Amino acid sequence: GQPLLALLHGVVGLAAATNLNNYGYACVNKDSVTKFKFCDSSLDVEARLDDLVPRISPHEAGQQLTARESNALPDIDVPAYYWGTNAIHGLQEVDCLKSGKCPTSFPAPCGLGAAWNSSIVSNMARIIALEMRAYLNMGLHNSLDSWSPTINLNRDPRWGRNVESPSEDPLLNSDYGVAYTTALQEGDDPRYLQAVVTLKHWIAYSLESYANETRHTFDAKVSAYDLADSYYPAFKAAITKGNAQGVMCSYNELNGVPTCGNKALTSVLRDQWNFTGYITSDTDACEDIWKRHVYKNYPSQAAGLCIESGTDIDSGNTYSDYLEKAFNLSEASQDAINAALRNTYRMRMNVGLFDPNVTSVYRELGEEVVGSESHQALSLHAARQSMVLLKNEDNTLPIPLGANVAVLGLSANTTKDLLGNYLGPICPNGEYDCYPSIYEAIERINSKGSTILHDDVDEISEAIEIAKSSDFVVLVASNSRDGGKEGTDRVTIGLDSKQQQYCEAVLKAIETTDVKSTLLLINGGAISIDTLMDMSSSILEAFSPGTQGAQAVGETLFGEYNPGGKLPITIFPKDYIYEVDFLNMSMNAGTGRTYRYYTGNPLFKFGFGLSYTNFEMNMLPSKRNSIASLKLGVDNSYTVTVQVHNIGIVAGDEVVQVYLQGRPKTLKISSQTAIKTLVGYQRVHLEAGESKNVSIEISANAFSFVNKDGHRFLYPGGVDLHVTRGHGEAINIPFVIMGEKPVLVEKFSKWW
Repeated sequence: GQPLLALLHGVVGLAAATNLNNYGYACVNKDSVTKFKFCDSSLDVEARLDDLVPRISPHEAGQQLTARESNALPDIDVPAYYWGTNAIHGLQEVDCLKSGKCPTSFPAPCGLGAAWNSSIVSNMARIIALEMRAYLNMGLHNSLDSWSPTINLNRDPRWGRNVESPSEDPLLNSDYGVAYTTALQEGDDPRYLQAVVTLKHWIAYSLESYANETRHTFDAKVSAYDLADSYYPAFKAAITKGNAQGVMCSYNELNGVPTCGNKALTSVLRDQWNFTGYITSDTDACEDIWKRHVYKNYPSQAAGLCIESGTDIDSGNTYSDYLEKAFNLSEASQDAINAALRNTYRMRMNVGLFDPNVTSVYRELGEEVVGSESHQALSLHAARQSMVLLKNEDNTLPIPLGANVAVLGLSANTTKDLLGNYLGPICPNGEYDCYPSIYEAIERINSKGSTILHDDVDEISEAIEIAKSSDFVVLVASNSRDGGKEGTDRVTIGLDSKQQQYCEAVLKAIETTDVKSTLLLINGGAISIDTLMDMSSSILEAFSPGTQGAQAVGETLFGEYNPGGKLPITIFPKDYIYEVDFLNMSMNAGTGRTYRYYTGNPLFKFGFGLSYTNFEMNMLPSKRNSIASLKLGVDNSYTVTVQVHNIGIVAGDEVVQVYLQGRPKTLKISSQTAIKTLVGYQRVHLEAGESKNVSIEISANAFSFVNKDGHRFLYPGGVDLHVTRGHGEAINIPFVIMGEKPVLVEKFSKWW
């Protein structure tokens, strides 16, 4: 965005570097360019790889293809390299600077998804890349690849890593992946990638530890239909639209084969989607092949299977300890090893790490960009946009300034509980107190009133007394300490028993009083609030809003910011866990997964979100009313145009959403389909009284359906487009897809 460009051009400048810091660069010795052809920056990358790769022996290859760090090869002037800088929502694996500046941290992806706005994801990814470059230039971190983003579906509220996933919807996850990828990789020097993403986790990964299964032992049984319709799309989009240059294969098996040892899955990436980047295993996933999956009997066989299947980097010790042995036993070929070396060195060349003497705008980035004011401002903007108003009975919110406010709950005064997982350094002292808690932010905004804190959930009587003596209660309900995490799934999806009792007691105590309340939800995976939703007069979903989250929450509660986010997930009743088997990967299991297949009654629907203002939406004539399948690729889009009018008295944001629903009686398809599918959306800002026309272009492919064999077709017949704001009346557009027979959009390759 413009703030970033201003920072880059105005503060850093575009002047050529005069004293380049060569930390992390190959070919730095004076004679390297003449001695080694691969050091000649005038040659194309493939020619340089032709010279470099044959110089690496099988003995050296194992360590060169190992994360987290590949060893230096001083004889040929190649330095060590750190693989896998986690950057889910901010830079990790680094320390705060001596000056006290720390990397910028954003809301967790579960909250970013609620914004329904790819621009905030782009802002974040670009900031991560700039700050990563700055740490390299300062000689503090020798890495330019991010082991992010996580674009696995939030397929079930029990998954422990839902905090990392932007949504349960394939389109939202796709757009998130494309935005993150494009902004992180593409910078202001077209000669080089700014940094490199690593999409994770490929594929059908959404279990940590549940019942008798762990992510290291689980065999995900997934149909061709579900792979093509639900699990593949985000990865495909990030590769084909975003040109992602990194992929991480996952721990699990898929239909009987470990993902890191499955050549057919690599073929999907490279042959079908034209992926040209590198593939890494998740940590010790190659080891899992023999040690936990027992798919192979010995570690050298696992090393051989991983390298032959196209896993270029092993995060662990399997390649460093056993790849040479696998080569000597003919379990790993020289061709496979060379291919992995080419893919990994190519990435390092493409970010410029073999061109130490070439000036670039990237080489000028330094301390001034790390945690800068403009970066922090964009983090606050993202936190604001992620706020979702779920209930506002009798216009309970916003709270009037000067009120007597009680801030109650376990996470009311703990900044760490707002941050999500995968955290980099937040404060110079190693703590989190340089950013406000919910209570501290409210106290500061409500300086003309009084703000009282209570955060001991064991002392219910004290909380009740404080609540009754207040004008307004902000009741914080959080699963940040028991909502699952990497390695651990949730067993229940409601609040823990102590918080549940605390919240129920407080809300019941003020039920017949004049005290107003808002239930503030802080969570990664969604919290089922079956009993609490009717007891509180307003509900604000904040997800894991990050370092600036308390400020964004405070502004929203007091009306300084008007919430405009929408749920990127479904909030299910707490008994959902008894209706659907967590170990069953089918989207149709039990009562169904996600809004696309769920047949029950959710507490809050996907796409739902209110505002402090009111909107109206009306249909405008579109440019055509049908799409001919025989002209697929020529006349290949349909534009929905609606007028959105802010009829309230304050400015606000609205999200126009377009869903596709097939009509079984007229649509000529015999296999299952989703109940409905999001095919387009746009967030729009309107001043009070303002109207805007919102046009959403929907490609022909969005009208396609996947059959039971995983093949995607555009079928003749009738469908409906539903245009909605997530609540209120929807506009229905009957739609006819013209043609005599189905048109193949994408063929599925089945290997099992």
